[in-house]
Amino acid sequence: MTHPQQVTISGNDPGYAGCVLTFYSIDNYFCNNEIKLGECTVDAGGHFTAVFPCQQARLIFTRLGIYIARFFVEPGFSYEVKLPDRIDKSPEERESPFFEEVTILMNLLSVKDNNGQKLHLENELNFLIARFDETFNPLYDQLAMDAFRGRPVARLDSTIRLFRKNLPHTGNRYYDNYAFYRSGLLYYAAQRGGMKYISNTYFAGKPLLYDNEAYMELFNSTYDKYFMYFGRSNGDIYNVVNRQGSFSGLKSLLAQDGVLPTDSLCELVILKNIYDEFYADRFSRGALLHLLDSAMAHTKIERHRVLADEIRSKITKLLRGFEPPDFSLYNQDSTLVSLQHYRGKYLYLMFCTTQNYVCLGQYELLEKLYEAHHKWLQIVIVSVDERLSGMCGFRQKSGYQWDFLHFANDPDILEKYDVRIFPTCYLIDPEGKLVLSPAPAVNENLERTLWQELNGKGLWQEYIRKGWIVEP
Repeated sequence: MTHPQQVTISGNDPGYAGCVLTFYSIDNYFCNNEIKLGECTVDAGGHFTAVFPCQQARLIFTRLGIYIARFFVEPGFSYEVKLPDRIDKSPEERESPFFEEVTILMNLLSVKDNNGQKLHLENELNFLIARFDETFNPLYDQLAMDAFRGRPVARLDSTIRLFRKNLPHTGNRYYDNYAFYRSGLLYYAAQRGGMKYISNTYFAGKPLLYDNEAYMELFNSTYDKYFMYFGRSNGDIYNVVNRQGSFSGLKSLLAQDGVLPTDSLCELVILKNIYDEFYADRFSRGALLHLLDSAMAHTKIERHRVLADEIRSKITKLLRGFEPPDFSLYNQDSTLVSLQHYRGKYLYLMFCTTQNYVCLGQYELLEKLYEAHHKWLQIVIVSVDERLSGMCGFRQKSGYQWDFLHFANDPDILEKYDVRIFPTCYLIDPEGKLVLSPAPAVNENLERTLWQELNGKGLWQEYIRKGWIVEP
C-alpha cells in the first residue's frame, strides 16, 4: 500500500501575522467546484507552514486580501513562497458581490523535490509553464485577431507543428500535457479545425486528464453545446433525454456520431453538457436531473460518479424543492449555528449588512412581520459586516429579536447563495427545502406571498386555529 504524498508550503511575512492561509484547488472544471486542500495560521513572527496530501500535480490557489495567488504543485515537493504585500479588501469590496480579486502568480523563492533536493527554478514546473505562456499567448492573440479580421492563416498546421517543435522536452508529464493541450487552442483562435478534427487529434484514445487545467480548457471549448449540434442532425437526442432519461441509451445514440469513440470520453462529454444545458432552455430540467441520477447509477468510472454528484449538488443548490447549501456561522451570542438549527419552522433568510441604507429600511419592516408571524416563521439575517462585534452591537442596540449571523466563518456563502445585491432573500420550509428562491423583500408584497404559500398547502387556517397567526 502506497502512502499518500504531501506538499509543503512555507514562508515568512510579518505583515500577515495572525492570518489564516487556506489553499484550494478545482476538482470539477465543469462547475468550477473548489476543494479545500489545507490551511495554516501565520504566527506572530510571520512564519507559516502548510502541509497537505497531494497525489498528482495540480494548480492550487489561495485568497490574500484583494489577490488570488495561484501556482502549480507536485506530489512530495516543498515550496518556499513570498506573499504579495498585504492589501486587505475595503469594507465596500467585502460587501460588493461584484468585486473580483486580482489573480497573480505566487512568487516562489525555492523549491525542493520529493527527495529533498533543491531545484534550479528555471527547470521547475511553474517556470516552465510561465515560459510556455510567454510564447503561446502572443501567437494565440495574433491568430485570433487575424481570424476576426477575416485574414486566413496560411499553413496553420505547419505553424502549430513548428511552435510545438520549439518547445523544450522536459520529461515533466504535467508540463508536456499542458503544452500539448494549450497548443490545441490555437485551432480555436484561428477558427479552424472543427470539433471532429480536434476531438480525434487531442482526445480520442488518450487518457482523461481531469485535473490538468489546459486539458479541461480545451475539452470545454471542443464539446461546448455538443448536445445542440448533435440535435441538428439527429433529433432523437431530445427524445432520449427528455422522455427516456437513459444514460446508457444516450451513450449508444452519441456513439453513432463518430466523434466520441470511447465510453469514458462519451460519458465525460455527457456530464459536461448536462451541466451546461441545465442553464439553457433546450432540454427539460427534470429530465436532465433524471439523466444525472442514471449516470451515477450506471457509470463504472468512480470519478464520473463523483463529478455527476457534484454537478447535481451545484445545479440544485438554489432550486425550489431542494435543500440549499448548509453553513456554520456565529450568531449575535457568538454561538456557532448551522442551517439545520432552524428546521421545524419556515425560515425567511436574508443577506444584508447593518450599514446599508436599503437593509436598514428592511429591518424596520421585518419587525412588524416578526411580531405578527414569529410563532411559525423564523427570520435570520446573514450579515456581511466587517466585524462580528459590529453586528452584535447593532443587534443589541436595535433590540431586534431575530437572529443575526456573521458571514466570516464561511466567506464563500455569498457565492453559494448567489448574492449579487442586498438584500437577497430566500424562503425555506420546515423540512429544510427551498420554497421561494429568491424570495421577495419585505416591501415587495412579502406578506401576501407568505399567505399564498401557506394557503396553497392548507396551513393558513391551521395556523390561525393554533393561534400562530392573528388576522388583522
